[in-house]
Amino acid sequence: MESTLVQRWSFILKKKGLLRLARNGSQRAAHGGYAYLKEWLWWAGLISMAVGEAANFAAYAFAPATLVTPLGALSVLVSAVLSSYCLNERLNVHGKMGCLLCIIGSTVMVVHAPQEEEVSSLSAMAEKLKDPGFIVYATFVRSCPQSRDPD
Repeated sequence: MESTLVQRWSFILKKKGLLRLARNGSQRAAHGGYAYLKEWLWWAGLISMAVGEAANFAAYAFAPATLVTPLGALSVLVSAVLSSYCLNERLNVHGKMGCLLCIIGSTVMVVHAPQEEEVSSLSAMAEKLKDPGFIVYATFVRSCPQSRDPD
C-alpha cells in the first residue's frame, strides 16, 4: 500500500512542478521546451515514482500476486483523493463511481483469491511445466509475432 501512496504522490509532485513552469511562462515539452528538467519538484516526483515502483516490485516477493495486484488498483482511488486535495481538482460523479468500483473490485479479488501453491523442488516445477494450461499458454506466447527494430 505504501508503494501506491509513493507512486501517486509522485504524480502530484510532477504535476505541481509542471503547473509552476506553466505559470512562469516556460515553453511546454511538446513544443520543444525542456525547462521541466531544471525543476526540482518534477525531479522529486520522478524519483519518488521510481521508489514506488521498486517497492511495488518488492511486494511481489513477500505477498502473492493475487493480493498485490488488486491493491495496486487502489492507486486510482489514491490518485483521485490526492488530486482533489493537493491540486484542487473536482471529482465528478463518474470519478466517484470509478473509485467505488475499484474498492469493490479489489475487495472481491482479495477475498476470493485462490491460495497459491508453492514450488519446493525441481521435480514439482517439472510437473507444473507439463500442465496442459501452461503448455497452451507457452505455445501461444511463443507463436505471437515479435517486433523487430528496423536497424
